Amino acid sequence: MRKKEKITEEQTPKTALVPDKKLDDSAFSESISGALKQKNEKGFFFAIIAVAAVVLLLVIGALADILTLCFQVNQVFGYCALAATAVLVGIFIVRPIVKVLGARFFVTDITADNFDLAVKKNYRALKDVASALVEYHENPNNARFRYLSEQTLSELKTALSNKDKQALKTALKQAYATDVAKCVNALIWKSSGKVFLTTSISQNDKIDALSVLLVNLSLVKQIVGIYGYRPNYAKLFRVYFIVMRSALLAYGMQNVNWFNVFGKFFSGVAKKIPFLDTVVDSAVQGTVSAFMTVLVGYKTKKYLCSDYKKQENLEIGAKEVAGKQVTDDEVQIAVELAKEIRNKNKDKLAE
Repeated sequence: MRKKEKITEEQTPKTALVPDKKLDDSAFSESISGALKQKNEKGFFFAIIAVAAVVLLLVIGALADILTLCFQVNQVFGYCALAATAVLVGIFIVRPIVKVLGARFFVTDITADNFDLAVKKNYRALKDVASALVEYHENPNNARFRYLSEQTLSELKTALSNKDKQALKTALKQAYATDVAKCVNALIWKSSGKVFLTTSISQNDKIDALSVLLVNLSLVKQIVGIYGYRPNYAKLFRVYFIVMRSALLAYGMQNVNWFNVFGKFFSGVAKKIPFLDTVVDSAVQGTVSAFMTVLVGYKTKKYLCSDYKKQENLEIGAKEVAGKQVTDDEVQIAVELAKEIRNKNKDKLAE
């Protein structure tokens, strides 16, 4: 009887060591989400909407004096000006933001529960991006705007027709590293040149702020269009926050006398050169605004490349490439995630 009680006592701790499956899955999901710094996409979406609302308020404030003047001239003329302003705001401010928010994206917010689905969705997004690029370059109306080489375009078309996943990934990666990067870089510097000219020539703070805002919103939309996908909401929020900050900075630059700030450099020459103070102020304002535009462009490009790399890292983790040295923390996490999921599936099959 004592022997039987001993066996029972030995079996009890062994049973206690077996964790509850639901609890284990939940704990693993939470731990891996924390490791990947899981973001609240919904929260960042509403944060972007809030930034857009602030931008609209700034625009309305900038145009308030003009609209008031229009109403003073004639009430009908005032309402016509108000309607025209609403249309222009919708076209040049609301539309670029809406188009970017509605663009395709890669899933980078990964948990143990959605890992396999994320890999599948990302591959579907890759195919959609490639198809959109091919369709854009084959459209005769876009002939003078093409930025992919004939070889890259041919490789994308071949990979899509053959449904060759690896060839498609290779062709897209090559396109982003060469043709797309070259096109985006040129667009960024062209946009910064526009901002420099506008803010240098204009001596009005509201016009400066509006020009910086419009150019930067258009720049973000065009970069997303060239790449074929948008960053996740968290990164997109940071981009639009920089856009808003750039507009506010351009607005405040007019209140600073930059000639006095740099006066010690012109002490002996100031009296000999006419309008030197105006030239210095314009040059500084234009340079700062242009720099902020370059920052917006390269931040957007950086975040797009980061998301592309993350979805590629998930593939590396899923395939667990043998013999490859992994140093990136995010890649390592993705690999460990794939291993853990694979081991869990093997254990279930063994049971």
